[in-house]
Amino acid sequence: MKILFAHFSIIILFIFGLFLTVYADEIYLHNGDKITGKIKQEQQDSVSIETEAMGLITVDRHSISRILKAEDATQQVDGRESVEWQREVSLGYDYATGNTRESQLSGSFLINRNNNHVDEWTIKGDIYYSSVNRKMNAQKWYNMARYARSFGSMKKWYNFYRLEADHDRFADIDYRLVPAAGIGYWFYDISGLKLLGEAAAGFQRTAYRTNIKDENEWVFIPRLFMEKKLFTNTSIKQNLFCYFPFEGFSKYRLYSETSLDIAMNHALSLRLSLIDDYNAEPPTSTKKNDLRLVSSLVCSF
Repeated sequence: MKILFAHFSIIILFIFGLFLTVYADEIYLHNGDKITGKIKQEQQDSVSIETEAMGLITVDRHSISRILKAEDATQQVDGRESVEWQREVSLGYDYATGNTRESQLSGSFLINRNNNHVDEWTIKGDIYYSSVNRKMNAQKWYNMARYARSFGSMKKWYNFYRLEADHDRFADIDYRLVPAAGIGYWFYDISGLKLLGEAAAGFQRTAYRTNIKDENEWVFIPRLFMEKKLFTNTSIKQNLFCYFPFEGFSKYRLYSETSLDIAMNHALSLRLSLIDDYNAEPPTSTKKNDLRLVSSLVCSF
C-alpha cells in the first residue's frame, strides 16, 4: 500500500496548491488576443474587465469571440453550445547502441468529441514495445472506449460508461477486459485548469498466457485526472486509475501517467511521459512495479 499512499499524497498536495490559486475571467478576441482579469460589468455592446496591469478596460462586444468565466467555463458570448473535437496521434522511438543495444517504440491515438459537456465520446489506444540486444523485454497495448453524459442541467455531474482492454506479454496477461459504469464530477473546467474525479464499478476478466486459471472479479475503480497549463506552450497532465477487487482490496492495481506537453506549433508538440503500472499481487514472478519514461512527438489535427 506504500506505493498507493505515495501517489495519492503527491496528488493531494498538487490539488491543494491548485485550490489556493485564484482563477480569473478571460475574454478571447477575434484577433487571437486574450484579456485576463475580473469582469465588472456586461452591457449589450461592451464588457468591462479589471486587469492587474492596465486597470479597468472596456471591450467592444463585436471584438469578442467568447468569454470564459472562472465559475462557468462553458459560457459563450452568443449563448450557443459548441462541439469540440480533439484528435491526436503520437509516435516515439529511442535507440541506444554500445555494449548494450536497446530500443523502445511507443505509439498512441486519441479521438475525443465533447458537446459542451452535454455528452462526450472518447476512443484511445496505446502500444509499447522494447528490446535489449534484439531480445524483446516488453510488449504492451491498451485500448479504451468511453461515453459520458451530464445529468441534465447539472453539467458538473455526469455518468459514464467505459470499456478497457489491455495486453501485457511479460506480465503473463493475454488479455484483460474491464467494462465499467459510474459517475464523475468536474471540480474545475476552465482555461488553464481541468480537474475531475470519478468512481465506477466494473467487471474484470483476466486471461493468462500460461496455465494460470483465468480470473473474473468485480472491481471498484476510482479515477483522478488533472491538466494544468504551466506556460503559454507548456502543460502538465496527471491521470490516475486504481482497481480494487471487491473480494480483497489488497490485490489492487494502480495505473499512473504524468505527462509534460511542450507545444512547438499549433499541430506538433513534444510529450514526456512517466508511466507507472503497479500490481500489488502479480500472478507470476514478475515485478510489482513497471516504471517507464516515454518521449514522443504528438500531432494534433
